[in-house]
Amino acid sequence: MAPKDTQVFVALLKRDKETCKHFHQVSSHEKATVFIAEYEALKPPVWQTIKDEIAKSKALFFLVGPEMVEAKKKGGAEWSCINGLIGYVSGQAVAENLDVWVICDNKVTPNFTVPYINNYSLGIETKPNGYEAKILRSYGEGARFEFGYSPARRFFCPNKLCGGKYNLHNVLQKGDQIVCPMCLRVLSFPNGWQLQQP
Repeated sequence: MAPKDTQVFVALLKRDKETCKHFHQVSSHEKATVFIAEYEALKPPVWQTIKDEIAKSKALFFLVGPEMVEAKKKGGAEWSCINGLIGYVSGQAVAENLDVWVICDNKVTPNFTVPYINNYSLGIETKPNGYEAKILRSYGEGARFEFGYSPARRFFCPNKLCGGKYNLHNVLQKGDQIVCPMCLRVLSFPNGWQLQQP
């Protein structure tokens, strides 16, 4: 695939219309092709669609919006299906050696785990040339965001039972708290994170 034909796989809940809109505002100005995988609307057989589209992609983005969080709270058969698909999509992405991102919509905190991630970002910057736009553009130029691509962004979850390690793409103020997307532990940053970054 030529860089201008780069595809990224974006997984989200169809009901998270605002989250999809925010990401579309970012991606519509970039050259990357975005395959939108809405859990409730994937073409059957779902496993084959996921496998085929992941194989064409350079990265996997899980978009976490308020409806996804609500679906987890309700549980039941729908959540069991979604949770299974999250695991399957992640596994396929790892098999293809893709970067796996969790991007939470503005003011959304994940309440479910996502395995194998190597990039975590809180909030979607919708302004032109915002952070996510630069990320998509970089994929179009052949870049990768493997763990440790930037020493300043490398983060290790302090929960020994988790052992998660990923690039944390946010500036956090002193006293801020976030939730680890791999173990759901609340993490405190008494000294902030990346405060010296532009």
